[in-house]
Amino acid sequence: RTRLLGSRHDAEGAHAPDTQPRAGHADDVVDGGALEARDHPEHLRHGYLCRCDLHRGMPMDLAFASTAIAAREAAPVKALPDKLIMQGPKEVTMHQVGHTLGLRHNFKASTWRPLADMNDTGKTAEGGLVASGMDYSPANIAAPDETQGDYYSTTIGPYDVWAIEYGYKRLSGGTDGEVKELEKIAARSTEPELDYATDEDTRGIDADPLSNRFDLGADPLADARKRAELIAELWPGVVERMTEEGDGYQQARRAFGVLLGQHGRAVFFASRFVGGVYVHRDHKGEGSRAPYEVVDANKQREALALLEEQLFSDEPFDFPPELYNHLAASHWRHWGTGYSDRSDYAVHEVIGMWQDRVLSQLLSSVTLERLHDSELKVSADEDAFTAAELIQRLTHAIFAEADGIESADYSNRKPAVSSLRRNLQRIYLRRLSDIALGNRSAPDDCQTIAFVELDDLRSRIEQSLEGDVSLDDYSRAHLRESAARIEKVLDARLELPSP
Repeated sequence: RTRLLGSRHDAEGAHAPDTQPRAGHADDVVDGGALEARDHPEHLRHGYLCRCDLHRGMPMDLAFASTAIAAREAAPVKALPDKLIMQGPKEVTMHQVGHTLGLRHNFKASTWRPLADMNDTGKTAEGGLVASGMDYSPANIAAPDETQGDYYSTTIGPYDVWAIEYGYKRLSGGTDGEVKELEKIAARSTEPELDYATDEDTRGIDADPLSNRFDLGADPLADARKRAELIAELWPGVVERMTEEGDGYQQARRAFGVLLGQHGRAVFFASRFVGGVYVHRDHKGEGSRAPYEVVDANKQREALALLEEQLFSDEPFDFPPELYNHLAASHWRHWGTGYSDRSDYAVHEVIGMWQDRVLSQLLSSVTLERLHDSELKVSADEDAFTAAELIQRLTHAIFAEADGIESADYSNRKPAVSSLRRNLQRIYLRRLSDIALGNRSAPDDCQTIAFVELDDLRSRIEQSLEGDVSLDDYSRAHLRESAARIEKVLDARLELPSP
């Protein structure tokens, strides 16, 4: 019975950017920790798997729910809905009682229902929003055109009933009869509502994009898009609707940080589809699935398109200056409070943190190795998303300006390449250079592709600089420096000892 029952298990830390996240410290409750196998030294230690941090991730979700509710109102909200206040703690209570009964986490339980059913209380009243209370479930926030249903599950799910039946049902008929009865119960494991993945399937280095903490719905990619669109709708009302007359602006800063953190979480889930492999624990038998299934190539491209739109573009972060200038830090200092080097909001650092984290996922050695291997796991006559396509597409999207800058009246206040784009390009260039130089354990094919991409990129940048367009100082310096850095990398790569 070890698959269904065990001690209290989980594997993540927590970080909720309520005031100002630190660069390089993304939400470990979400992503499961290190993205390189060599940086995951404790991933099989008992202590790593033997804890539950739901209580550390729930505050961020409750903060997002309250921010979403408040930001939609015409005036600051003085009281949250009773439904939210009651359902959140009940979710945590059901989860922890499940642990006392021996249930492990099930991070695939959230993929049971489609998003379209989440606000249909006629369906969710029986069985809940997710298939198990042993998942880490986020707050279910309805889109503007939907009627709000339950925020959290109000009852245990079908997986919980099944697992408890296997572990606690009174059996009779002697040893042979008990074994047959247990086999009969366990044989249901291929039913969709009983799908299962736990802590050791949900580390940063793991393959299955359906096994996540704090995702919702049968398609996490659709959930990521919905969440990003919802947050875009909430940005404009943050200051006015989160601050009451006579109050300071600290609550606006907290709300802004929560929204930015939720946006980062959404796009990170999308990034896991690139190089993803669905993992099934089925045993051989009628209706069983193969243990591994490469994510469809078009699904991977869809995920990358979402990242290009929501993270590698300036548009989602096109906030008015007055918003930034109202994000006041709290001056409260006491036990348990953190300190920041800056009281004003570190715009570039925080946005760059999420861009860097997602690029870490896309270009980690594990992701590239998995993509490279997947080419052999798909028939030659079938479409496959390749590591070469990933690197080429990232280079095109992130360095789009290298393909030509339209003529305009550029200045240091209105640059051809924005400061957010310049930062993103530096982050990407460092990572691509590391791959080309062999500083990461990426496949040799990926190193050669990175080398060629850098060589082509240098040529495109130089052609762009030689054009007739008059650039601002920032953009010209950035492009010249980028070309020079690439030249150094190419020279170093050529000088490396060959086998």
